[in-house]
Formats: sequence, structure tokens, C-alpha cells
Amino acid sequence: MKKIWIFLISILMVYSVIAQSNSYRILLRVEGYSDTLAYLGHYFGDKLSISDTVSALEGEIRLTGDEPLKQGVYFIVSQDKRKLFEFIIGKDQEFEIQTSLTASAHDAMVSGSTDNELFFGYLRFNRESYERIKTLQSGLQKLDANNDSVRIIREQINEINTQNIDYKLNIINNNPESFVALLFNAMREPEVPDFFLPNGRHDSLATYLYYRNHYWDHIDLGDDRFLRTPVFHRKLEMYFSEVIPAHPDSIVGEIDKIIAKTKENDEMRNYLLWYFTNRYETSNVMGYDRIFVHMVDHYFTGRSYDWLHPVVQENMIAHVDKLRKLLIGEYAPQLLMADTANNFINLHTIDAEYLVIIFWSSTCGECRSELKTLNDLYLETDVDLKVFAINTDTSFSKWKEYIKKHKLDWIHVNGNLSLTGDYHDIYDIYSTPVIYLLDEQKVIIAKRIAAKNIAAFMGRNKKGKTN
Repeated sequence: MKKIWIFLISILMVYSVIAQSNSYRILLRVEGYSDTLAYLGHYFGDKLSISDTVSALEGEIRLTGDEPLKQGVYFIVSQDKRKLFEFIIGKDQEFEIQTSLTASAHDAMVSGSTDNELFFGYLRFNRESYERIKTLQSGLQKLDANNDSVRIIREQINEINTQNIDYKLNIINNNPESFVALLFNAMREPEVPDFFLPNGRHDSLATYLYYRNHYWDHIDLGDDRFLRTPVFHRKLEMYFSEVIPAHPDSIVGEIDKIIAKTKENDEMRNYLLWYFTNRYETSNVMGYDRIFVHMVDHYFTGRSYDWLHPVVQENMIAHVDKLRKLLIGEYAPQLLMADTANNFINLHTIDAEYLVIIFWSSTCGECRSELKTLNDLYLETDVDLKVFAINTDTSFSKWKEYIKKHKLDWIHVNGNLSLTGDYHDIYDIYSTPVIYLLDEQKVIIAKRIAAKNIAAFMGRNKKGKTN
């Protein structure tokens, strides 16, 4: 019996150790904090997310739980929604931080957490570096540009910046498993060597390609901890806004590479799927809808996700099925509509070097402005241009009256009298005006553009044919 009790006690002790290692016990002492509640938040992508609401008693905020918190940069928010200070939750999840409302963040005292000792230590070092640079820059402003001291002061500023970089690299090298090392790695930029052409000039293309190819060297996209930093989303945003060529095919290729690097890490993969899909579905850049179509076709069709409601997914797929027929470079869908004399006009039989399709309403103020601009172009251009104007009004008399009054000598049809179905669905029309520009083969070369830009697109298309 005694042996059995010893065995049971041993088992309980083992489970107790396991439970402690999988729990978190964090005490934050904030002198001067009088609220009875506080909020624990953390970074997630470009958002600030509130994780928990906790009690506060005489400035003591206790964070406890039986499951470990996900590692990341966290912060405490007061009841009046002020962010008090940031701290790190890494592997060590039993620690104490002592600070006050009047103290600077870098003055916090830490015990029990290597990550926070490193983090607040860096904040102190960085603050000191900032003050030194600020003093030097103040002196620099008082000097004439030709003064010899200017060069010396600039060298001193560069030296301080170098020391700051070295400080972070030392933490990365000496504490590679720490969350602070991960945070600093997220901040790192590729160190680009000098590239020169045979004539001795700087090789800007080689420099760009090196920077692009090594942009993600210090970030493991299979590690979702990067999401809970204030750095990762900005780095992602910059890569697709400023580094990758602004062409749908280039962007699609990079998206696929990046998602493949998540190594099936669900949280990182799901975040990237959401980010790319939302970014390119709502983009105002013409042609970027091709990226949205790619996202839905490759990552949402035939798959399901716990975080995505099936109805939302079905709507995405249905929307893409419309869009894929309207992408730049596709043949414009057929339209067969009645004109002002009730004769049906076939869009595809109209012979013109360029054909404008405009969806408009006489009651729409912006439409009236676009119609005037388009008519000015139509009357002045020497290009073989025709206009297929689709009225969306239900009042035939107002439609005909407007055409006559403004002398719009175009091909006019009524969208409500169609043999090819609902134009809303066929051309993804949910507002007016909407303009499509087709070439002589009825291929879409521009869409959802302003009338003032039509001439430029025709010129660009013509130039492309001659090159």
C-alpha cells in the first residue's frame, strides 16, 4: 500500500511539473496604476489584438492561465484604452516586471525572464543612442556645411548607428533561441555587396536582384511567432509594394513561393491567405483582379478552412467565376441588346479599331461628367473609335431625351432589353459609370477606367503592337 501511495505521489508530482511548464504566471507591478481592470493585448499582423481582461489591485496585474500564451510582443492597456508598456512573452512565462506610470518603458525592472531582460536592456541602450544622436544633430544644424567639424560629427552619428546594429547582432548570436533574437531578425535588412559592371559603373540590376533574393533570409515563414511582432506585416507590405515588380504574373509567382515557405504552419499560412486575398480583391489597380482569381482558384476552390464560413467561400468562388471572363487580355463577353429603335445590336459584330463599352445612367452625376469627356474624345480623335453605350435606366423616354439633347452620336442600347442575360452578372456591374476598352478583336485592354485615360490606353496599345 505504501509503495502504491509513493507511486501515486510521484505521478502527481510529474503531472504538477508538466502543468507548471504549460501554464503562465506573470506579475506586473505598475506603481501609480489605480484602475481595477487592465487589458492584455498583442500584435497580430497589422492589428492590435486584445487577448484578455484582467483584474488590477493596487497596481498589481496578475496574468495566469493553464495553457501557455503564444509567444510574441504583448502590451498592457488601461481602462481608458491607453497602451501603458510593451513586453515580451517568450519561452519563460513565469516572471515579474516592475515599473510605474511615470517611468519610461526602458526603466522597467525584470526578474525571471531572459527575453524581457534583453528587451528592456535594448530599450535602454537604444534610448541612450537616440539621445546622443539627437545632441550631435543639434550641433550639426548650427554649423556651416563647409565646416570641418561636419564630417567628424557625421562619422560619430554613423558610429552610433553601427553600434546599435552590433548590439542587436550580439543578441542574435549569443541568444539565438530567444524571442528577442527573432524580433531583431525580423528587422534585419539584407547586407547587399557591391556589384559593378565591366566598365566600372555600379550594377543596379544585380544589386536589386540580390536584395530581392535575400529579402527573407532572416525570417522563417514557417514560424508563426513573427506574426505577433510589430515588424512582420510592414516587411510583407513593403515587399509587395516596393520590391516585387507591379505585374500580376510576378506577384502571383511570389505569393506562391511565400505560401509554400510556411511549411503548412496553419496560423502563418492562414494569415497570408487572408492578407493576399483581401489585398488583391479590394485593389484599385487595374489587372490585379487576376491575382484575386489566382488566390481563389488555387487556395480556396476545393478546400475548406475552419476560419472561413462556407457561404463566404461560395460567394468568393462565384465572384471569381464572373471575373475570370473579364480579365485583361480576355475576349469581352457577348452582349446582344436593343437600341433606341428596338433593333438588337450584336457587340461582337461592331467593326472598329477600338471599342468603348460604357454603362451609364442619366440620373447619375458622375456618368454625365464621364459622358461629356468621352464625347469630346470621340469627336476630336482621328482613331477609329466607336462607343457601345449601355443605358441602365428603366425610363426609356429619359434615356432617349438625354441622347438627343447632348448629341451623343454613338451606338446606344438598353441594358434592360437583352438577349444575352443580365449585364450586371456578365460584366460585374454594381455601380455606374463603368468603362471597358476593347481592341479590334474585342479583347479587353483596359477596364474600369476614367474617360480621360482612354486615349492613353489606346496609344499604349498601339505602341505595343508596333514594338
